[in-house]
Amino acid sequence: MIKRILLLITMLTCMVTAASDRNDMPNPELIPEADCYSIAVVQLRENDEPIKALLEAALKSISSGETKLPASMADVSSYLSGNNRADMLFAGLPFQTVRCDRMVNGQTQGITAVTLAGWKGLQVNVRNSLSAGPDGKAFPTTRYRVTDLVQRDVNVMCQVNGTFVFTPDADSAKKVVDRLAPKDKPVPPVASPTLAAFRALPKTSDAYGVVINQKGAFSQLLKSLNNDQIQKIRDKVGNDRLEKAVANTKSATWSIDITSADRADLQAVLVADPKDVADIAALFNEGKANLDATKVTDVVITPGQGTITVKGAIINLKQLMLDGMVNGKV
Repeated sequence: MIKRILLLITMLTCMVTAASDRNDMPNPELIPEADCYSIAVVQLRENDEPIKALLEAALKSISSGETKLPASMADVSSYLSGNNRADMLFAGLPFQTVRCDRMVNGQTQGITAVTLAGWKGLQVNVRNSLSAGPDGKAFPTTRYRVTDLVQRDVNVMCQVNGTFVFTPDADSAKKVVDRLAPKDKPVPPVASPTLAAFRALPKTSDAYGVVINQKGAFSQLLKSLNNDQIQKIRDKVGNDRLEKAVANTKSATWSIDITSADRADLQAVLVADPKDVADIAALFNEGKANLDATKVTDVVITPGQGTITVKGAIINLKQLMLDGMVNGKV
């Protein structure tokens, strides 16, 4: 999905001027439902120099031919061979993604809202691309109030005031639409323990979020991520020990701050019963030895009174992003 958006904005930037209209950024609190166990936000700001440095370095690698994009992104690679293509991506900022997860029949389901605030003139093109399959055939749609609900192969997509919303079904989409575009008077966020915890978070980081462990949510979330670093910890400490530590973790808050084109600092605070803190901290201290030192470094685990604080850094950030594009994971 993100790859297709990137393709469109790179090919059609000539349509956008520095004075282009901007979309309003929706309140992230309007996206989650009452039963969501996690809320995560990524926000890239137009005046954030490290973000610009990351985008510029990635584009330089692509346009120079150092990074070879797959055939499906050949148009992007060709277009970026020109000069000064970083400015056109900067014009697309600010950017925001809100991801909320809920447990349904023992499986995690996500609701995602993506806003490219600086690309108001291209919203129609982006929507048209996301509304059709690889063969160009349009997905079936149903009109609901102010938008079309597009029944894609893997989810339902709709657009509200420049924000693209992706939900597992039409009923979930309608609820988000009603909050983002109320009929008569503003519709408040849906109250929940997860939302209350989210509201207490600082909102200054490039990415931040909260996870509440309910109905085995932590275990399912780790499995759905299918992350190689998580698997390395699982291989080191054993599946049973990791699952026990995950089950004994009540909640977690986290934040990521991009500091340069090659580094992002991360912090997570896990909450657990005081009696479980030592075991969880010991497990992560043991598991961190198995992490890929070319991707994650400076990991420090600090146990507290009912908390475990994990700090570290993601390094070679530009290369990780490019590898994701090449492998189709971005």
